[in-house]
Amino acid sequence: MSDTYQLFNLATMSGVFPGTRTMVYQRVRLRRLRDEQVTAWARLLWYDDPPSCVVEVEERVDGGDVQMTPLLRIPDPGGAGFGSTLREALAAAGWQMLACGSCAHWQPLAAALTSERLATGACDQRGAVEEFPPLLAVQSLLALSCRQWQPGAGQIQTQASSPVVEIAPMPKRAERESDERWTLAGQVRRWLGRKEKPAGETASTSWADRVVERSGVGAGTEPCFACQGRIANLGALAVATPEGDKQTFSVWRCRQCYTYYLNDWIDRWERTDNLETEERYYRLSPAEALEVLAVIENVVHAEHPARRHERDAQRQWVLDFLGSRPVLSHQIRQGR
Repeated sequence: MSDTYQLFNLATMSGVFPGTRTMVYQRVRLRRLRDEQVTAWARLLWYDDPPSCVVEVEERVDGGDVQMTPLLRIPDPGGAGFGSTLREALAAAGWQMLACGSCAHWQPLAAALTSERLATGACDQRGAVEEFPPLLAVQSLLALSCRQWQPGAGQIQTQASSPVVEIAPMPKRAERESDERWTLAGQVRRWLGRKEKPAGETASTSWADRVVERSGVGAGTEPCFACQGRIANLGALAVATPEGDKQTFSVWRCRQCYTYYLNDWIDRWERTDNLETEERYYRLSPAEALEVLAVIENVVHAEHPARRHERDAQRQWVLDFLGSRPVLSHQIRQGR
């Protein structure tokens, strides 16, 4: 048994008393070291008295039911070395973590923690968007892996030369706007301001200023797949399906672990009697999220469905962008 982690012995039911469980937990994806085709979800449960982190792995039993099996415990998990300890402990149990903290593209930041005191790093994938804002590249140690995930080489070491990034809350549109925008005079002033700008020039040249939360001042409405924190909407594009239904593509970001998602929502209730809706979630890297937001920004009133039938080209672009990307969640609901 290591000094930094303890494996549960399920054969004899011996192990350790984990302590008093807190409300904090995260979900991560694991992959078998001996068989990379085998993957499973795991939960990281956090305890007090004494402080510790317990990892449970999801297992399928007869009948298709799911049960959580204790795998290992990390005592006193605080500190910058938690990521390395977690990877070492999982490897000893025969698993590899599929998360940002184990990715070769994740560059640890020297002095930046999430609200849950987890280490953060910057994704070095930049994509085609110029002047990528450093804040938007930040991802938590336990943020879900994306399509660009590659195993990191060696232990995670916090680099002394890494820039210090202050993880401040993302600005909210409701905080930037005043009641004046709803008046006729305010609309005329904004219209005149746009007419005075040269062609091709946007209202702001900085992506750091243009990317804001659309969820308002309050918390978001949907939980994060990784940390159960709230995700906030950064942009939406309403289009029409071939059947004429309203389809909305939207980009979301978790306020705690900074994981990015793309949501694909289809409303069929206007055409059918069963009030059917269909929803899919996909994981995006920071660069991919900004690429989608750049497309949305080029559509006037993109979130409004009134002109959705004129956006076939944008809809096809998003569908091509998604391609064969794995789906995190897929639900079809009927009724209210």
